[in-house]
Amino acid sequence: MTAYSYAKKSAETELQTTLQRQLLLIVNKLQITLGRHLYLPSLLSNNNEIIDFLKTTESTEAFKRGQESINLSLEHINNISGTTTIFLMNSVGKVVSSSNWADKNSLIDKDYSDWPYFAQAKHNILGRYFTSQTENNERYYFFARSIQVNKKVIGIVVVQVPLSDLAFNWTAANVDFVVTDNNGIIFLSSKSEWDLNAISDVDLSVVKRNKRYQYKKDIKTLNKESFDLKDEGFQIVKLLDKKYQMLTKNMDMAGWDVRVLSDYSIAEKAISRKMLISAILILLVTALAGLLMKIQNQRKDFQQRATEELENKVAERTQALKKSQEDLIQAAKMAALGELSTGITHEINNPLSAIRAYADNASQFLQKDRLDMVGQNLTEITKLTENMAAITGQLKSFARKSKGQLKPVNIDASIDRAIAIVNSKIVSSGTNINYKINTHDPKKMVLADEVWLSQILVNLISNAISATSEKSERNVWIDVTEKGSADKVLKDNDEACNHEYCIEISDNGTGIEESNLSRIFEPFFTTKHTSKGLGLGLSISFNLVKDMNGSLDARNRKGGGALFTLCLPAVDTQTESDF
Repeated sequence: MTAYSYAKKSAETELQTTLQRQLLLIVNKLQITLGRHLYLPSLLSNNNEIIDFLKTTESTEAFKRGQESINLSLEHINNISGTTTIFLMNSVGKVVSSSNWADKNSLIDKDYSDWPYFAQAKHNILGRYFTSQTENNERYYFFARSIQVNKKVIGIVVVQVPLSDLAFNWTAANVDFVVTDNNGIIFLSSKSEWDLNAISDVDLSVVKRNKRYQYKKDIKTLNKESFDLKDEGFQIVKLLDKKYQMLTKNMDMAGWDVRVLSDYSIAEKAISRKMLISAILILLVTALAGLLMKIQNQRKDFQQRATEELENKVAERTQALKKSQEDLIQAAKMAALGELSTGITHEINNPLSAIRAYADNASQFLQKDRLDMVGQNLTEITKLTENMAAITGQLKSFARKSKGQLKPVNIDASIDRAIAIVNSKIVSSGTNINYKINTHDPKKMVLADEVWLSQILVNLISNAISATSEKSERNVWIDVTEKGSADKVLKDNDEACNHEYCIEISDNGTGIEESNLSRIFEPFFTTKHTSKGLGLGLSISFNLVKDMNGSLDARNRKGGGALFTLCLPAVDTQTESDF
């Protein structure tokens, strides 16, 4: 009974932990998908051009001109935002402008006054509604916002969001999910046979009157046993006669209940397996208990105190040493960023100046009612801000501290990030970086700390650029090679793996004096002037590589210059998701 109780509790706890983690993942995905379109109705409801258009009288020339302009604007915004349709209704629910104005199924002149989101927006509430309204069961979410002048509603703007983004590939092993409405109808799920059916007994007459599922002719009940739809705790349910453990979370912002389910037979098998193991362990513990107690009683008190004191001192010294090492690594990164700061400032100042110029142009074109040119200038501003965000994003990622957590890292992506960080130095020095840009081969993965690897590559590339300062034509080469057998890749904690990927960074500089090759990775050893560095970069890089179970060595190229080779254990891409 003890073994069974422990095994049951352990298996259920493990299963519930998995369900909690997967539930958080799917809820975050749903919130992000809906949240990125939430601002759009409010933004459009305050658009002066739309307000002026709604003030005009239908059948007038001003109305027709305004309708054409608004149609084009909504079409442009719809294409940029990734929504399905954006349309504008007057105060009685008639569509007067739509992003799909040119389609054969245009919404213009259609009446949607009987849809729930119209009534919500009419009462100055952000309208929300989701539906499976087409014959192919495509799902959509609607946001609606009223447009008011002097507290009087003159129109409604509606944004239709495709929920196809939510039908992402669900790869969680032995875990499924469903998204239900407040009646328990499954709106989205990881199993096609569950879609648009009831998870529990519901009043199907109410459901059929609901516009959400007007094309669904037959709604089945998957669970024959009733349960509380509002219970957000763990529940045991049966769907299509199969037993599941289920966890639920309500999403108020969307009016949904998100549920994750796992086949309960997995837990039952785990219970049997763990019960057997537990029984064996109990027998072993019982057999050894007497012997262990006898040994423990013979220990002297002063030996215990001495051991504890020694352990505490070792732990304190180890923690202090680890803190010092982390601070030294971070200081080296900050020093590298300081060296690159002038070039980085130049890379940011140039787009800032361009943004100012485009903004001034847009203001002038706006005064001239040249909206097409205003849009072009705003588009250019967007591109420039995205470039600046990419620069600062690389620096932020590089500057953050790392605890040395090893996980699969793509070599090509790490090299690209390092080149982007030192790009200002590359440009200002006129150095040619000879590196074939690739498509980030997913098979080229190593076990490493991503931040540490970026720091090492930035240091090696920067040193290579500096080493070519006396050359009229400055060249740095970066190559990636394989070493060892591809059949012996790193799996789990196998330290015997001899399959590696090696990054070779070489230059056409003056090279390294033979007498210095044996000392180049020593702390504070440098051939530069003291104002150019303290000689810690290579020493820190060498130790970081060692902590990642790799190697770093240096030698001179046959054609002149230095060659640094960084090797790290390869990772089996098939087990990458386990890390």
